[in-house]
Amino acid sequence: SEEYRDGILLFELTDRKVWSKAVKDTAGLKAFYEKNKTNYMWGDRADVDIYTCSTEAAAKLVAKAAKKGNDYEAVTSNVNQNKKVNDAHAVSSRTGRFNKGENEYVDKVVWKKGIAPMFTADGKFIAVNFREVLPAQPKSLEEAKGLVTADFQNVLEKQWLDALRAKYTWSVNQSVLQ
Repeated sequence: SEEYRDGILLFELTDRKVWSKAVKDTAGLKAFYEKNKTNYMWGDRADVDIYTCSTEAAAKLVAKAAKKGNDYEAVTSNVNQNKKVNDAHAVSSRTGRFNKGENEYVDKVVWKKGIAPMFTADGKFIAVNFREVLPAQPKSLEEAKGLVTADFQNVLEKQWLDALRAKYTWSVNQSVLQ
């Protein structure tokens, strides 16, 4: 039918003018991102190592090893193999970047570089080592690419429609509408 053909044509034209164009026009996407990068922000984040220890002695050893600048794998391995701890599973660790509100252990302590004071949770001793505290900053284009591409497509669609409205006059046939 004619409606089906018109729908396919509109889809093809929209793909060419908006969807595919936003993906293929890498220079345009980058320029759009640079102009609008404050719309794609990370909140305050912390780059941390979180150690969950079965004993207070293990947590103290973790704090001591972390202060020396060892990475989380070395700290975990050294403490688990330490004769004073005598437990190959005394410490489990996790590392990563967390926004405020993303991790209960990270949110329990003051955000500043270095090892935070130990605390207990769920019968375990928790040590959090802040490798870095990152202030709010724009996400890179790669980190925000999906959102940036969607917004760029919206801009391209608006520009296309504005150009069509400027070039062609249009009116609503009221009798057909009714």
